[in-house]
Amino acid sequence: MSEVLTEKRINPWSLWIPIIIMILGVVVLYNYLVMQTMQREKDRPAYFTRLEHNLVDLTERSGKKVEINDLRGKVILMAYVYTSCPRGCSMIVEEMKKVYDEFAPTHPGFQVVSFTIDPEDTPENMRKFADARGITKDNWWFVNGPKKEVRTFLSYEVKFYDVKEIPEKDRFSPADKYEHDMRVALIDHEGHVRGMYNIINPDPEFQKLDREKLRKHVAYLLNEQEKAAAKK
Repeated sequence: MSEVLTEKRINPWSLWIPIIIMILGVVVLYNYLVMQTMQREKDRPAYFTRLEHNLVDLTERSGKKVEINDLRGKVILMAYVYTSCPRGCSMIVEEMKKVYDEFAPTHPGFQVVSFTIDPEDTPENMRKFADARGITKDNWWFVNGPKKEVRTFLSYEVKFYDVKEIPEKDRFSPADKYEHDMRVALIDHEGHVRGMYNIINPDPEFQKLDREKLRKHVAYLLNEQEKAAAKK
């Protein structure tokens, strides 16, 4: 009796199913990476302007002479303030401190700078103001300098609104001397201004949006900074 050999036919689906699964996996991965990239780009703060000139002759609350160029390579959160301000300065500092407390402990490249607009603010006044709010570290500067130079720098370089001196007859108290920009500026490690945020906006919804946006942008710029440092 002759043995009849029969060939076992291969089911074509046993070949195509793994290939289809692999293709679907690649598509899903690609779409995931695209979505991640789109999300990162969505969180990426725009470029507004660049700090081109160094501001010298600044005096920090410690009495030390400092320059803005000393902070090159850092991500900077910057704002106006003066120690006797009866308007919103304390609220600005309070909200900035929340951002500072969130990022500064784990990111040594994060710096806050508060510029006083009052020529009469002494280092001692600024130190007392900062100490009363628990701000004692060197990575938060309170600085003063020549009135014209400071205001020109902040208006033309950082793009804050101009400071307006309030006439005595229009003041609601002796300390109510200046009307100034209540926003905060965010500057990247290369000296680009990347955002202005109204973190004490009187409208609660807009205030919330700006506070959330600020935190997202700080995180984004610190990540940018760390990637740039890793390449060096």
